Amino acid sequence: MVKNRTGGSKTKGQARKFVNNAKQPTNIRLSQDECELYAQATKMLGNGMCHVLCIDGKTRLCHIRGKFRGRGKRDNLLGNNSWLLIGLREWEIGKDEKKMQNCDLLEVYSPMDVDRLKNTVNENWNLFNNDNGTKISEDDVLFVDERTDEYMKLVEEELAENQNDKNAKISMAFDEEEEINVDDI
Repeated sequence: MVKNRTGGSKTKGQARKFVNNAKQPTNIRLSQDECELYAQATKMLGNGMCHVLCIDGKTRLCHIRGKFRGRGKRDNLLGNNSWLLIGLREWEIGKDEKKMQNCDLLEVYSPMDVDRLKNTVNENWNLFNNDNGTKISEDDVLFVDERTDEYMKLVEEELAENQNDKNAKISMAFDEEEEINVDDI
């Protein structure tokens, strides 16, 4: 074994025998069975578990296996909105319909793998939230003043009128009378 010359906290744990030096793009693991589904992590629960939204629209309780914890988590970081491949527990299917169905984590996809996955697999990827939770639903509260609200309505009306014309430009809806002096601010 190579001598640890750099020192510091936990550097021996990063020795050559534990580091995977293969940084070239590898083959991504695809779903090979009907019990393997693509999913997206929605909520991290701790204790090696998380909630995932599967490609079939159901929310399941995912158990993070030991391979993705401890020393092995360096290349497999899992967080909210991470894309995953999960395996259903077919021996538990249909036991108790009131409880959330359990599944196991099989693969964590990196952002580069997500793009490759979208290009190779024909699935409805619109179900997954790609903008890190910034979608606005009807239940969300928006803080907008009256002027901005009026401006947005005018822009929406003008877009609706000119949706067929690609070169249509949106005119400014602000009043010409009001001048803003930068020195007063």
